[in-house]
Amino acid sequence: MVTKPCSLQIEQAKRRDPAALSAFCERYQQRLHAYFSGPRHWHWCWVPDLVQETLARAIKSFPTFRGHTEIQAERWLFGIARNVHLQEVSRQVGIRLRYDVAAELARCMPRSAEGPWYWGDIHAALDELPLPQLETLRLMLEGLTIREIAARLDLPDGTVATRIHRARKQLRARLGSGVPGGR
Repeated sequence: MVTKPCSLQIEQAKRRDPAALSAFCERYQQRLHAYFSGPRHWHWCWVPDLVQETLARAIKSFPTFRGHTEIQAERWLFGIARNVHLQEVSRQVGIRLRYDVAAELARCMPRSAEGPWYWGDIHAALDELPLPQLETLRLMLEGLTIREIAARLDLPDGTVATRIHRARKQLRARLGSGVPGGR
């Protein structure tokens, strides 16, 4: 059986052959660019970074790639691209969500006798919260009840209450007792 040149190149890339890795990246760079430039994706200025991150992860993990054909390599690469995309979406949503919650907390929190808090303190405290807790906290700060939040997020009331409790507990540990209460 004769090995196709592409299959040989994939095997060489698995062994970290620089020429094979370079050829692989060159072959898929434009398609990755198109993937990230699609209508549901990113502003054009972020696309090169997303392509670069995808290719860097592929190069790093090529030795563990189990496929042998171009089709398998392509599916694997675009799986990496999808993960890069989802992680960046999560990061961008988290940045915006943290900003919104920080602004609302700054508006609601009284300055305590223990000392003033600063914008940086609020952001540092919010950076430690997972996105699900941030989202429920944001909705609570908008004035929704636990039941309304649960309905909006399609979660049980107990899950929402737990997320709010944990978020407030963590914020109180960092910011003091002025963290607004839940409903």
